[in-house]
Amino acid sequence: MVPLFGQHQFGNSRISGDFGFNGMYYIPDSLIGAEKVDSKVRANAFLNLLYSNGGFSAGVRYEYYQFPLLDFEKIDYKGQGIKYFFADYKNDFIQVTAGNFYEQFGNGLTLRAYEDRQLGVDNSLLGARVKVTPYRGIYLKGVWGMERLNFESYLGRRDYVRGVDGEIMLGELVPKIQDAGFTANIGASFVSKFEKSEESINYILYDSLENATMFRIPSDKIPSNVATWATRLSFGYKGFRLDGEFAQKMQDPNVTNEFLYRKGNSLFLSATYSMKGFGVAASFIRADNMDFRCQRWESTNNLLSINNIPAINRQYTYQVLANYSYASQPNSQIGAQLQVNYQIPKKSKIGGKYGTDLTFNFSRFHNIQQTPVAEAVRYGSMMGTDGYTSGFFTFGPELLYQDIGLEISRRFTKQWKLILAYNYITYNLELLQGHPGILKGHFVGADLQWKINNKHSLRLEAQHLYAKEDKGSWIYGMLEYAISPRWFISVGDQYNYGNPDPHKRLHYYNVAGAFVWNTTRIALNFGKTMEGILCIGGVCRAVPASYGAGLSITTSF
Repeated sequence: MVPLFGQHQFGNSRISGDFGFNGMYYIPDSLIGAEKVDSKVRANAFLNLLYSNGGFSAGVRYEYYQFPLLDFEKIDYKGQGIKYFFADYKNDFIQVTAGNFYEQFGNGLTLRAYEDRQLGVDNSLLGARVKVTPYRGIYLKGVWGMERLNFESYLGRRDYVRGVDGEIMLGELVPKIQDAGFTANIGASFVSKFEKSEESINYILYDSLENATMFRIPSDKIPSNVATWATRLSFGYKGFRLDGEFAQKMQDPNVTNEFLYRKGNSLFLSATYSMKGFGVAASFIRADNMDFRCQRWESTNNLLSINNIPAINRQYTYQVLANYSYASQPNSQIGAQLQVNYQIPKKSKIGGKYGTDLTFNFSRFHNIQQTPVAEAVRYGSMMGTDGYTSGFFTFGPELLYQDIGLEISRRFTKQWKLILAYNYITYNLELLQGHPGILKGHFVGADLQWKINNKHSLRLEAQHLYAKEDKGSWIYGMLEYAISPRWFISVGDQYNYGNPDPHKRLHYYNVAGAFVWNTTRIALNFGKTMEGILCIGGVCRAVPASYGAGLSITTSF
């Protein structure tokens, strides 16, 4: 372990922080595709320090990714140094931040600067932020900054982001509304990116192998300023809530949309209703040409992304379902999600002593319908044109993802609990992972928990995915033993028994253990990870196959 000092208090001053280390020893394995690496021992590490005194706070983070984990090196997240620092002052009226900061406007359709260390995403802005509360229930924000680009220097860059956001919470502004059981909020945001247009965009269209046409977009026709704006509304009464946000983006020719001049837009809607023993949630998303980045030539994962189109499908922790997680498509998607929760009453004949929880969910996503404009038909390409027209609520011909699922959760006694799940998924491998075909899979899962006593517990997880496409069928099993609150031990194996190639019917086993002491957690693991995608909340990145032993340490002080 690394020796660390505890939290220190000096009068009204306070020093705190946290530290993280995630290392791995890599073993090559040609069967699973785990490549031989020059540095077998690799690690990611960071240290946060925070000073606070009354309304003033300041912080700094040092990151050491000089020899990062292999999947981070693949996305060019490599380097070391202080890449996050800030000073902040706030009182009841104003908050001012200078340095690096994270921020989100509304649902993130216009701006979402955030960090997800597991995904290697850090879109922090280096600049200034001001938040003002001129009156109870009225909140205003203003930001200006340059977005972080992994470990590259900010010097010499010619791009930056600026934006304003306002929200009125009527329940706070007029307390009688809140007293009557109503909530109502309205908000709006405006975000603009500046990127100097100094070079023309040149591209070639091939009518055939022998005939090619050169096209050119002159630099003065490439917008240096690209703006987005959004309005949002939230309304609730007792158990009912409705949220909606609509955003529009101005002309933004870039590499991810093949240099279209079509304006972008997105609509997010969500409605929920709940009462004792029953709840329903429905949501809708449409995104058309909404990939919004600081630099028009960037297309790698979520690098330099200014905004975020949320994923509304249900998120799962089941291992084999995670292999086919849905990644939100900011340039072309339309879809809906429905989830219904119902509890069969306690002490009923069917519900049992503790009741039985049922969860049904359905989600379906398509690309958007596109009819090329006359100019695109004439040129044989959408590049440099308005691209296409599209019916706003018209689903496109390509199914991206569909999930139909049912989960049953029942506690039999204070010691025993069982969760059963079934899902039928349809997954467009070509559009979502770059592999040919569409996977149609039947998934069944079981999670059995046994609380042996107040400290000891045992959990058994079993999963099976039946599919003929891609890598075929999978089976997974995991046994976890916990001694609360300090020890956790697990053994698991994911077996690709249905792979069409008999030589690739492989086991991906993993043995792990963890020890927790106060705010410190130390974890060890040994095993194999398959090549695939890692998704968290609809944000995904590719991960390479790996085999080896890992050590993770996290602590706060």
